[in-house]
Amino acid sequence: MERPTADSLTCDVQDEFWGRRKAQLRDVTLPAVLDRLEETGSLDAFRRLRPGGPPTERRGWWFSDSDVYKWMEAAAWGGRPDLLDPVIDLIDAAVHPDGYLHTFYDAGPGSQPRYRDLRTSHEWYCGGHFTEAALAHHAVTGETVLLDTAVRWADHLCTTFGPGRIEQTDGHPEAELALARLGRHTGDERYIDQAKWIVEHQLARSGLSIDSFELAGHAVRALYLASGIAEIARATQDPRWLEATARLFDSLVGEHSYPTGAIGSRWLDESVGKPFELPDAMSYTESCAAVASLRFCQQVWDLTQDPRALDQIELLAYNAVPCGVGSHGESWFYSQPHAVAEVAGETNPWLQPFEYHQSNLLEWFPARRHRWFDVACCPTNLARMFATVDHHVADTDASGNLRIHLPLASTIRGHGWDVTVESPYPEPGVIRVHVRQAPAGGTVVVRVPGWSGGTGHVPLGPDGVVGIDIADEWWESDRRVEGANDTLYLRRGPVVHCVEGLDVDGVDLSDLAVDPLAPTGAQFRRVVRDGPPSLHHRAGPGTRDFETARVPTLPYHAWANRGLSTMRIRFPRVR
Repeated sequence: MERPTADSLTCDVQDEFWGRRKAQLRDVTLPAVLDRLEETGSLDAFRRLRPGGPPTERRGWWFSDSDVYKWMEAAAWGGRPDLLDPVIDLIDAAVHPDGYLHTFYDAGPGSQPRYRDLRTSHEWYCGGHFTEAALAHHAVTGETVLLDTAVRWADHLCTTFGPGRIEQTDGHPEAELALARLGRHTGDERYIDQAKWIVEHQLARSGLSIDSFELAGHAVRALYLASGIAEIARATQDPRWLEATARLFDSLVGEHSYPTGAIGSRWLDESVGKPFELPDAMSYTESCAAVASLRFCQQVWDLTQDPRALDQIELLAYNAVPCGVGSHGESWFYSQPHAVAEVAGETNPWLQPFEYHQSNLLEWFPARRHRWFDVACCPTNLARMFATVDHHVADTDASGNLRIHLPLASTIRGHGWDVTVESPYPEPGVIRVHVRQAPAGGTVVVRVPGWSGGTGHVPLGPDGVVGIDIADEWWESDRRVEGANDTLYLRRGPVVHCVEGLDVDGVDLSDLAVDPLAPTGAQFRRVVRDGPPSLHHRAGPGTRDFETARVPTLPYHAWANRGLSTMRIRFPRVR
């Protein structure tokens, strides 16, 4: 879906990887998500507030409005106004005269009062996601029906909260990044000032400041807060906020990112974990965190032009983000394990329903994608990420030059450019750029990824050809990464590969090792066992017998689409 605003750079992605997924989003995923929002009562939460609406008790979580808003953003960017317009018509029922917006709190007789407990209510969080949907709708259509409501909500927030007013903030960051974006869009600096106050007040309550805040705790909240800091830095160009953004990005890529780009190592509180704490089998790595990480990295690129930010965007775009959605476009991962040793389920007769994460652990292992979730944040978040992947393909610099970041088969237009890219990327092959129109003095440059030895963008070669070598390569992680010392994983260009037990019937994946120096096709080795040893036993002489094993691999993003299976990314190195 191209953004129709005359002064914007638009990209129509036509490649086999993301072009196909965007078409599936439009034709399958967006209707499927809308159906499930209907099933779970998220849309009825709005309808019941209309005159003559269904006189039913509100169903679903108190924060389910946010799922509707994320779907609205995805539908706007994804080209489904036919689905979106009827939902837009429902929003007015939930808006109060003073701009307050919610369907659970302050929503008629029997509802709970607004702002009773901002730590857990997600009231601002929902409003922030509505604002992002409104900005998307305005960018695509030019209409202000949602944007006007977002402005009323932002005005309400500014007049109700702040120094000398109610000095509380929402427990889940989102409003600050939305306010900063709205401020840049409208030119109203009150929203940016309010965003700054929210961030500073949130951190001060914990004895922190933007100078000391680290990526820690709940992964999605931490990354949303980092994005808020980045949005404020972009709006103000304040050196402190710029430095904080760069420092948080360094921590993300240097201490907390899985090989797939995913983040969030602990089921406990869905949290980031400590630096280098990246367990595979018990990785939580929520799909929402992958979306938040990619969006944060885009902000880092916009601010700093750090080529590592584009490398991380690409890593997420070909691994952790697409892994979140099943091959048919209507099943999802909430958490994304990076290894599965057994497919047998677990039981715990003493588990109580209120023990949320323990219940999830039993429900989601063995690992499989699910039709829907009680907390539906990930399907809707992934939808808006799929809908906007074209926004990360290219941009123009201050001199008007066209910078292609992801050389996907696509058509790029705007700012005086009309360019077609022919490309099999991320598969090996020739990448050729055809320039049909260019502004005076403008040049095209194409990013050469860090994984292929690049450090930025290079001019086109003869006949518009770009050379990026893509081949199977064995990678390793920092020795400090938990459980990863002396292990290897396979990458083909930006795509991380894994092994599924379905492809090596009867083989325990923990018996596989890798000789990276062996010829392609013979690099996997299988341990030769004399018999099952006891669980703990005396160490042997330090050598083991191996036999060559033919082991097919597949992209990590594609696993778990053929039924229950064991899976592994990392393998010990044969010595």
